[in-house]
Amino acid sequence: MDRDVLHNRIIREIIARVASGSYAVHRRLPAERALCAEFDVARGTVRKALATLERLGVVRIKPNSGVYVQGVASARLPRAFLPPDFARVDLTDIVEARKAIELAALRRAVERISPRDLRRLRVLADRMEAALHDLPAFLELDLTFHQVLVRASGNAVLATAFEAIYEYHRFSAVYTSQQEGEEAEALACHRRLLAAIEKGDVRISGRVLGRHLDAINRYSAPRRARAPTVRAVPS
Repeated sequence: MDRDVLHNRIIREIIARVASGSYAVHRRLPAERALCAEFDVARGTVRKALATLERLGVVRIKPNSGVYVQGVASARLPRAFLPPDFARVDLTDIVEARKAIELAALRRAVERISPRDLRRLRVLADRMEAALHDLPAFLELDLTFHQVLVRASGNAVLATAFEAIYEYHRFSAVYTSQQEGEEAEALACHRRLLAAIEKGDVRISGRVLGRHLDAINRYSAPRRARAPTVRAVPS
């Protein structure tokens, strides 16, 4: 793969992780050696990507200490490092796409979900509860819950469509915000959704999921009206 392509891929992935909360602000990034192993690139490629991220204001490199996350709230992110047409995508667009995919997948999943997938959803909900005070971990578990649910539909097209908007979902944190403590509200929604699925109730589960996704739109605002924040929205 072309070196510039690799360089851009690393930058884009790290920005996405910062935006989603997987890499928390003020925390140190994994060591260069770990990043090289993960992305399967030479150290020079990683160093070039980190230097670019520092120029963008996403990270700060401290000699003899490491690379620390600054955030994306005040960063000026070039189009090359964002998902396609991101400048024209609003949070409401992402929610609309998610509803089209997830509600269709949910109807099938409720009717055919396997005991194994039900166990996975229960475990994920329990882990979300344990991670209520660890936002990056909570957000990762939250998204995984929705991924498992869509895949449980058995519809490969819907699963592929969900994966296709994955980057937009993660990058939505670049221009959305949330109030402290709303992870508990998100967890309660997931618990209600799981209970309805376990009962095989298509109507109730669809209503819970639909309201949950609609509620995300409360964070939508004109992009030019305020600076983006790294605080992400539980899904």
